[in-house]
Amino acid sequence: METLVKKLASIDELETWNQHCQGYSFQEKKTVFERAQPLWISRKVSENTLYLHPDIISDLRKQNWLSNDIQKRMIWASVLASAEGSDSKQRFKSIKASLLKKYGRDWWEDVYRRQKFAFAAKEHIRNQTASNGTAVNMLMANTHLFGDIARDQIHNALSMVLK
Repeated sequence: METLVKKLASIDELETWNQHCQGYSFQEKKTVFERAQPLWISRKVSENTLYLHPDIISDLRKQNWLSNDIQKRMIWASVLASAEGSDSKQRFKSIKASLLKKYGRDWWEDVYRRQKFAFAAKEHIRNQTASNGTAVNMLMANTHLFGDIARDQIHNALSMVLK
């Protein structure tokens, strides 16, 4: 089970987790998901690929990465905002259908509303990184001073996301 927990925590597409758990009972899946989710959240935050307001990230850290209902909505909004590529429309529809089925229309509407802010933050971070250039990005990755500047840029972009 520990191997499956680690595997799921390394998969970016939350909506595919169930596919990786074929042959496990409902209770086993539930247990594995509960153990993998905090690891996944921690990883995504450390990679700066979970687009949540900095205050929410701080709250999650204090909660040992265990999300409450409203934080789950924010996380799903970030997942939607992160969907890219040729299958992004299909992925969006699949996630929407899954969330509607599991949580209902009001929950989905809240996620959808939040997704727009998460997408804006993601694009802001992406554009900032692209405009920095390779040399500046290397300095940001490898020096304390420039690293602080990069963290400030990410913090400012994530501050656009709804709490």
